[in-house]
Amino acid sequence: MSGPLAAQVAVIMRTKDRPVLLKRAVDDVLRQNLQDWHLVIVNDGGAPDPVDSLIAANSGRFRDRVTILHHHESRGMEAASNAGIAASASSYVAIHDDDDSWHPDFLARTVSYLETSPDAGVGVRTEIVHERIEDDRVIETGRAPFSPEIRELMLSDALRYNRCVPIGLLYRRKLHTEVGGYDETLGAVGDWEFQLRVLQHHTLGFIDGEPLAFWHHRHDAQGPSGNSFLAGKNDHLYFDKYVRERHLHEYAAAHGLGALLYLAGAGKEQTDQLHHRLNYSDELLRDLQSRSDRIEESLRHLEAAVSDASLVSLLRRRYRRLKDRVRERRGDDPR
Repeated sequence: MSGPLAAQVAVIMRTKDRPVLLKRAVDDVLRQNLQDWHLVIVNDGGAPDPVDSLIAANSGRFRDRVTILHHHESRGMEAASNAGIAASASSYVAIHDDDDSWHPDFLARTVSYLETSPDAGVGVRTEIVHERIEDDRVIETGRAPFSPEIRELMLSDALRYNRCVPIGLLYRRKLHTEVGGYDETLGAVGDWEFQLRVLQHHTLGFIDGEPLAFWHHRHDAQGPSGNSFLAGKNDHLYFDKYVRERHLHEYAAAHGLGALLYLAGAGKEQTDQLHHRLNYSDELLRDLQSRSDRIEESLRHLEAAVSDASLVSLLRRRYRRLKDRVRERRGDDPR
């Protein structure tokens, strides 16, 4: 362990009882092409020995660029982030959870961007990595782009849902002085809520192109190995609604309910119209299906009638040929 040393970037890494994933994340930071960083590992209620052993084994590579904070009991992700930020000193901050990863150029590209831009932070193109853990091995099973339609980070888009997950963002430390730290009352979506506060007063840049950040998903994993977004899906849904409700109360207290009531009524009217159109569409589909069934039944009858008529015609032709052969043998006059 070491004290907080000033660096260009403070990398805050939250972890708890995931030594396999933590090792990958630590190696990921050590592989960054930009080396002016200080890593703060916040062990939020997990066993301390695996964390200490991992860092001790890499002490020569760290060169006094690491701080370890052990929380004897879990305080939550947002409290862990705040503790890590408070234990560091830097121009920029990045939240690097222990199960995610970066392109080796992530810090170099994002720092270079902010060094020449007035933006408060910068996000990057992010890729979802699907994986599973088997016998202390992480096995990748597929990849998919995260929000491929995004070309910029805007407040209007963030109001819908989080467009920039923690692993894909580097921001200026001074933001915490201006808008505050992460909200420790939230059991989830703290990064989204922080970005909403930032985007109310600042702009965030975006680096498009090849993915520079990788958000790892383990769909079937539970317990310590689970991905917080997937394993804690219900928490995300609850706290998403909680954040919206809180901001709604603040807006109503400042501006009253007039505009909100109007918008809610207009939204209800549009929803009712949509339901009416859907019901009408369902009726049309049922009518079309009924007509289709009747046509299909008529076609079956017609096919059967045609088949019967063809059979009768065939029998008649065969009967006539047979009758002609009999007459020929008997010498009868066909007339």
